[in-house]
Amino acid sequence: MKTEEVGSPQLTSPNKFESPGSSKLKLSSFGRARKPIGRNVTSILLQQRQMIRVIDNDVDVTPKLLTHPTLSSIDERQMTAFETIGLSQSGSVGQLMSSFSTLSNLKRSSSMVVRTSSVPTSSIIADDSQFESFWATQTEDLPVDDVDRAPSQFYLPSIDPNIFPTRPETVTLTMKETETFFIFEMQPRTGDLRTPEGMAIKEENENYEYKTTGPGSNRKLVDSQTQTIRVLTKSRGTYLGRRKRVNKGMLVNNWVIHDTFAEPELMVERDGLLIVHTKESMEQMWRAEEVKSKLPKTEMQKETRSPEEELAYIFQHVNFVNALRVMERIIANNIYIHTQKRFIGLIKQDPCSLDLEFTYKLDLLWIHTVAMSSGRPVSSFSWSYANKNILAVGYAARANSETKGGLVLIWNAKNPELPGRRYRFDSQVSALDWSRDRPNLLAIGFYDGQIKVIDVSTTHVNVIRQSERVTSPSSSPQWQVQWWAGDEQFDYQEQIYTCDQDGHIFCYRYVEDFMSTTMMKIFRIEGTLPGVSRTSHCNVYDTSINRSPGTLVLCRHPTSSTIYFVGSDEGCVYKCSTNYLYQHIESFLAHDGPMYSMQFSPFCPKIFLTCGADWCTRIWVEGLTEPLITLSTTMACVRYAVWSPTHSTIIANIVNNEICIWDIKRKTYVPSSVTLSPNNVRFVMLDFTSDGNQLVAADVEGEVYIYNLEGMPFPPYNQKQVLIESIEKALVTKPALLRNLKKLVPSYS
Repeated sequence: MKTEEVGSPQLTSPNKFESPGSSKLKLSSFGRARKPIGRNVTSILLQQRQMIRVIDNDVDVTPKLLTHPTLSSIDERQMTAFETIGLSQSGSVGQLMSSFSTLSNLKRSSSMVVRTSSVPTSSIIADDSQFESFWATQTEDLPVDDVDRAPSQFYLPSIDPNIFPTRPETVTLTMKETETFFIFEMQPRTGDLRTPEGMAIKEENENYEYKTTGPGSNRKLVDSQTQTIRVLTKSRGTYLGRRKRVNKGMLVNNWVIHDTFAEPELMVERDGLLIVHTKESMEQMWRAEEVKSKLPKTEMQKETRSPEEELAYIFQHVNFVNALRVMERIIANNIYIHTQKRFIGLIKQDPCSLDLEFTYKLDLLWIHTVAMSSGRPVSSFSWSYANKNILAVGYAARANSETKGGLVLIWNAKNPELPGRRYRFDSQVSALDWSRDRPNLLAIGFYDGQIKVIDVSTTHVNVIRQSERVTSPSSSPQWQVQWWAGDEQFDYQEQIYTCDQDGHIFCYRYVEDFMSTTMMKIFRIEGTLPGVSRTSHCNVYDTSINRSPGTLVLCRHPTSSTIYFVGSDEGCVYKCSTNYLYQHIESFLAHDGPMYSMQFSPFCPKIFLTCGADWCTRIWVEGLTEPLITLSTTMACVRYAVWSPTHSTIIANIVNNEICIWDIKRKTYVPSSVTLSPNNVRFVMLDFTSDGNQLVAADVEGEVYIYNLEGMPFPPYNQKQVLIESIEKALVTKPALLRNLKKLVPSYS
């Protein structure tokens, strides 16, 4: 390896070395030189490294720079470690000078070695550049002709010279066939014997017959259930030989002849003659006639019917009714496809939408109504526990209406226009409920006191169980009918509990006799009860005909299977037990008037709500006889109130023709939203669906409304804690009641 030493550059102005305070520095690389700050001065060590060339056997093996040489003259914004070393070695900031022209000449040389020890720092001053201080801001304009501009390092050129610098006159496109993808392929099951494929199929069939029915078959495989059934075949032409006939004698006496003629069923009249047969021959004839009757009749043997009779026969056929129901659902799907998707949850409001607002709004999806239910008030309805799309609705009749009897319609979300089942009864329907263990059974209570259990899997009324007057003495309306899970005493089978207008609580066992047991009979209030205050009546000498009030509400405790609650038409709540007959545990006055609904919170089993005719909906806690929160809007009775199954603080109730949505977490003095009836008719009942996304309401005209909840808040993580905190927040103005509530907080769990 050899090295050559290049002499020091010619210094044209050796006496013009400027001090660090000078503000004059001129570089020949740009026409307009910007004064560089101290951190943008090129390091002397980097310049010396650029001037060094390494020659090995006349071959330049100098390592190439990591950066483009053209960009070396662009100012850097950060000072490198080499610059710091250069500043320390130079001893003065003003001695860091460079000559662009000298460096450019050195770059064009083939080999050079610069010895920093022999060349003083002050002698490396370019003849065409002047140094200025790092803090100067003066710039000088240079001639435009001498400008050697470097490409920008911050962006790429807009036109790539390697890609079509000019538009070609012709462009050649080569089109190739893409790979073929087989999505579905069904191979043919037949083949021509004249082709190799047909011969292969024939050989495979022969091999299969050899293994299944031929010599290669195995008896164990033939008898197994996974083998196909053997089909007996025969050729086209058959021949049956004639049976040989021979004379055969038989010895009989007079007694045998007498016994034969004494049995008239053994004689057959044919062409005016009596032919006597034996018992064996008659049995063979009867079997032949029975088999002949089971065979399909030919066209000549079919009875001739009129077109009207033929249509009536077809309409009554079960298969035709099922096919017609499926066709009706397909047609209804074309109309209600969007609302049905919203009902089952396929279309939901975007929770991340920027215009999302908590409006608690109800959006009407559809209305269940039909001609036979028009004008009938809805007495009760119940969602199926097994299928959330099925809704059973019971209808009563008006007092002065020509329509009599009761009606039960089974509605399905697949066809909102027409019901799937229609059942008529002689008495008006008062209540109904689905069975949880047997989803096809529906228990129905009537105004005459009867209880019936029907099977809805059939189109006609199929009564499985029915109460009798001997075993069920009730003759008043059954206001509540509920299926309750049995305990060990009843082999954990479901029992039916009912309450009627005479103040009785009955239990019906699902057995063959369907006998009822009287669990409780309540009596009217005497004296003062804890709870709300009652209005004093002017007529204190009023004598009641019946000493038992009507039991309008029946509610089972959510955690204790032996405890249940009864609400009367006097507004009193009775706590009862199935272990103590004819005696209640405790009672308190919840409303000053009839009580219409009672329901426990699905998130806290100690908190429940009630509503009644005193215009109020009250929230209670088990163990206290003073209401925690009272919700009221107008001077009208609250017919029904329910908890939301997805939000612990949301309650829905109905007042006349209004549906009110309350959120006790936000406010308790006014509902969060009020929805009016589309027909301005009074509502009688409402309930949430199991998922809490829909709300169903019914009115006195027989129409059932399905609403979708829009703009609902997000469910909290700890529903129970949020409910308790909301109630405590509402009791800030009642410190005594709040203290009593906090004493019961450990018992919430």
